[in-house]
Formats: sequence, structure tokens, C-alpha cells
Amino acid sequence: MIFRSPFARLVLLMRYLGIFFGILFLAVSAQKGWGQSPGLQRLGLASPLPIPLVLAGNFGELRTNHFHTGLDFKTQGKEGVPVLAAADGVISRVKVSPYGYGKALYLNSPGGLTTVYAHLQKFDSALERWVLEEHYRLNRFAVNLYPKRSFSFEQGDTIGWSGNSGGSSGPHLHFEVRETRSEMPLNPLLWNFPIEDHLPPQLDALWFLPCNGAQVQGKDAPFRAKHSRDTISISGSIRFAVEALDRLDAANNTCGVFALEARLNGESWFSWQLDTLDFSLKLDMNAHAYFPVWDEQGVQVYRLHRLPGNRLPVYKESALSPELSLSPGTSAVVAIRIEDIHGNQSEREWTVRGGDAYGECVPPELYPYDQSCFVSGLRGGSVSAPADAFYDDFWLELEEVGEENWSLGSVGQAVRKKLTVRIPLPASDSSEVVPERGWVATMREKDGELKAVYPATLSEGEAVFTTRRFGTYALELDTIPPAIQPNRVHLSASGSILRMSGRSELRFSVTDDLSGLEEVEGYIDGNWVLFRWDPKREHIWYELSDEKHRSRAELRVKITAKDAVGNVMEWDGIVAFP
Repeated sequence: MIFRSPFARLVLLMRYLGIFFGILFLAVSAQKGWGQSPGLQRLGLASPLPIPLVLAGNFGELRTNHFHTGLDFKTQGKEGVPVLAAADGVISRVKVSPYGYGKALYLNSPGGLTTVYAHLQKFDSALERWVLEEHYRLNRFAVNLYPKRSFSFEQGDTIGWSGNSGGSSGPHLHFEVRETRSEMPLNPLLWNFPIEDHLPPQLDALWFLPCNGAQVQGKDAPFRAKHSRDTISISGSIRFAVEALDRLDAANNTCGVFALEARLNGESWFSWQLDTLDFSLKLDMNAHAYFPVWDEQGVQVYRLHRLPGNRLPVYKESALSPELSLSPGTSAVVAIRIEDIHGNQSEREWTVRGGDAYGECVPPELYPYDQSCFVSGLRGGSVSAPADAFYDDFWLELEEVGEENWSLGSVGQAVRKKLTVRIPLPASDSSEVVPERGWVATMREKDGELKAVYPATLSEGEAVFTTRRFGTYALELDTIPPAIQPNRVHLSASGSILRMSGRSELRFSVTDDLSGLEEVEGYIDGNWVLFRWDPKREHIWYELSDEKHRSRAELRVKITAKDAVGNVMEWDGIVAFP
């Protein structure tokens, strides 16, 4: 039993009320479509770091195949910064993975919020001990745990230390706020965190996107209008997209835009605002963005129209696909206003003029996006797409390019559901035996650099794989297992026994050249032990503090590594433990 003074109970009540009214205000805001301003920021959450808060990424920023659903806080370029509970609460979930969020904590608070802390280096000591026990109980490094025992924290308590685990590209803290009941992520900047932001978002260009053979400035290709002082000529129906980004005072990192409104001749035409998102619709980010530019250049360009397959609930206007078509000689003004969550705004206008009628143009035959389709290649091979695999009516083709490559679809088209592709195996001498496994479909850059690998299975002389990416594919065989090498600090002069003198960890590098690592496990004296795994650094390590080995003994250590097509490598040797 914890006894609190009347003053402490009052402070606790105020925290819970702040969280409760924050959620209530979010619900009302979503219904009424209110904008955000500094005076409307909620109370109830405290800073998760004891250092100045500097953003490397914000809520709603475009990322590969998803929106960023939290805030990335810089940790001064280092790991080991204390991570603090943003509110009172109980740990509801602990996740450890070599990918994604790495080491992550989920803290449920009485006010109906869950705060998430990801890419951690380590947890609070009591949590760390319990998680270690779970690793060994399950004989698994990657775990997703829901504690039945209570790990409770008060606001400001240290719940862990910042790190660079999982899919992190550098030391930082990924922080989220979710509604506990629905698990919907909420924009953390709706709360009053001490972050300086006096810079207006950056509105760089208006993109003109011709529909069905229409023309912009006399051409039927997308046109980027950087200068709003110019009058742009169009013929036929045109859609639009906006190139924009946001930055904050303390860092020059590219962040996403919070809200956008497009007006046509002074009338509201299209708008959206990112108060909340939905994990189940994450891939629809590719329909929110103008995917060809985003995919090829990584530039944040937002569509000013909602594709029919786009399910995101962030739009305020009911029209699915606003298009502009003007008679010759008439004009219109397209005005764009963008806003960040702290109320800073930017606005620009572009004048559009209807041009002369354009020549006849027969648009390509498109498949309905809400129906399945099957397309055969002219020289073998096929691709099938389920219904709703795309966000709009689409063009699909599988074509052989040269002797070994196959071109699938149109680069720059977003795909939501996986396509099933069948490619004939390369021609071989009849005396050769075709391997049953090891086939992969690869995409490579122009310089030969590996871009993506998709494991394939054999079926009636064809390799079958699934993908959501258009591009050029080739079939390759992966028969080479992963490589396992002990860290050089353990090598002795004799070379036959690894030495641990003065070391707290037993380290190995584990790499794979093609299909990628799928599983790594380690054993000491025949017993499973926890080898932590960091794929981006290509190494694994056993911490002597686990005490799962006999001290002052030479013990047999075995490491097994398996790649995505089943090739297995084993390292077996003797290690002298202190």
C-alpha cells in the first residue's frame, strides 16, 4: 500500500484530469474539424527525456510504406540517456526485436492513454531481469510480452535508457501516444511538450498531373510549377499535388506537414489534417503521397485528391478526386495553405489558364482497381492481382527484357496488396538438375547494387514469388549459406580456442550476401543461450552477465544461422570463459 499526502493526491488527480480532457478534446476536434493552435495544446504528459527536446522526425511524416506515427527525439548523438515515464502508468507490453522498434516499452495510464518508447538500449533493472527470464523461458531473442505482474511507474521515473536498437538508423528515442482502447496513434504534439517551433512550413511547388492524355504547358507529362508568379496552361482534366515539408527551430531535419487546404477561386476544394492515424491503413500513405516522386526521389509530395482506394480518414472534403478542367481562355486560381501543429502557416497561389484543345490521345486500357486480374506475359510468365491491390484503376504488364530480366508493371505505381508473379526458370542444359530450393527474385540498381530480394518457390518449371513493387526482376540461385566469424578480439595466438579474458561479451559477425538472414541461435555446452542480434551491424553477442555458462572453463559453443531460403551455416568451437 502506498500512502500519499493530500497534496500528492491532488497533483495526481490533476494529471489524470489533464489526460482525460486531452482525449475528450481530441474526440471533439475530430468531429468538428477544428485546427490546432498553441493555445489549444493539452496538458498531462511530461517530457520523456531529461534533455532539451529536439525533433529528428514528427507525426505524419512520410516514411517507406507508412506514416511516422510518433516523434523521433534526438539524444545528442549518443545512447544511454535516461528515458522517463511521460505519465503515471503500468507496463502493458514489452517487445524485443532485431527489426522495427527494437527494444520497446508500452506504458498504460489511467487516463486512457498508452505511451510508447522504442529503440531502447535497456529497460529499468527490474524489467530487464524479468525480460531476460522470458528470453530463456521461451528460448527466443525476439519476444512480444504482456506482463501479468505489475511494473508500475510514476511520471518522471526512469523506465529505460535510449539506444539504437531495431530498425533505428542512429541513436534516438521514438515516442508515441496512443488511445489505449483503440490503439490508434495520436499526434503527440497535441500535448504541451517544450519544443521550440517558430518556422513556417515550406511550400516548394505545385505539381500538375494530367489525366487521360491531358496536357500541361503543351505536354502530357507531370509538371512541377515552382514559381507561383507564372501562369500555367492546361488542356483537359488535371489533378494536383503539393510539394511541402516542415522544419523546427532546433534542427534542420525534414518533417511532415500537419494540415493542408486547397482552395479553388476562393472556395475550399480539398483539405486534410493529421490528428490521428490507423496502423491497419498504413500502406495507404502511398496513396496520400504522389507516389512516383516519393518512391524515386524521397521528396514529400501530397496529392490534392483522394484516390478511390484510399481509405485514410484524414480528409475533410467528400470529393474523391477533384480535377480541374478549363475552357480555352478562362482561368482559375489555385491557393494552397499549409500549417504546422504550432500554428505556423505558409500560403501560395498559382494561376491556371485553359489552353487550346489538344490532339486526340487514346489512354491505355486500365484494369478496375476493385477487381482481381490475371495477366500473361507474351513469352511466358504471369502476374495476378487480387481485388483492391491498387488505389486506382491500373495498368499491368509482365514483359521479358533481354534473356534474363523481366519487367513488371510501371515503376512509380503504388501497390497495396501483394501480387503473385510467375517467371520461367532460365534455360539450362538438359543434363543439369534444377535445384528444388534456393531460388530468389532480385531487383538491382543500374550499377548492380542489390535493391530487393524475394524468396521464390518452384511450381511446374516456374519460380513463384510475391511482391508489392514494380520494377525489373531476375531469377538467381542462392545456395551459399550465411557466414559466421568470431570477433577478432577473441582470437588467440594458437587460433584454436577463443579467449574471453577481459571481455564481458562473446561476439560474432553473421552475414548473408543474397536472400538475407532469417534466424540466428547459439548454444553453450548444448544449452540454448541468448545471443542478442543486431542485423544492421551484422553481429550477435552473448553477455557473460547472463551467467548461463560455467566459469573458468573451456566450453563448446555452437552458432547456427539460417537465411531466407533455408541455407544453414554452423560454427562450432571451444571458448575459454573466465
